[in-house]
Amino acid sequence: MVESNRNFEALYLLSELVIIIVYATCTEYSTGVHPAASSTQAAALNAKGMVQTYYPVFQDVHVMIFIGFGFLMVFLKTHSWTSVGFNFLIAAYVLQIGIIITAVWHMIFAGEFHKISWTLLH
Repeated sequence: MVESNRNFEALYLLSELVIIIVYATCTEYSTGVHPAASSTQAAALNAKGMVQTYYPVFQDVHVMIFIGFGFLMVFLKTHSWTSVGFNFLIAAYVLQIGIIITAVWHMIFAGEFHKISWTLLH
């Protein structure tokens, strides 16, 4: 059992290292998204408007994913609090992978390949 845990830990850390390298080499900030570029009053108001518009859409779903599913399994006698920890780990991992995979599929369907740009939603 201990050997399988060590294998899982090594595989997870290796995959996170690969994700970090992919984000470092395949993504870039677009204009207006980088924190240094949002020093103007208009950019700050635009960012505030974006948060007020889109945050409520995602808030309930994220609470359900990060807290709800983990606490749903907390009451299992054999898993206890481990299920919450694994739930956080898997949800964070899937969000990282999901961003990259979604962008790659958009590029495949568009037929053009470029760095993934961090842009504001319009």
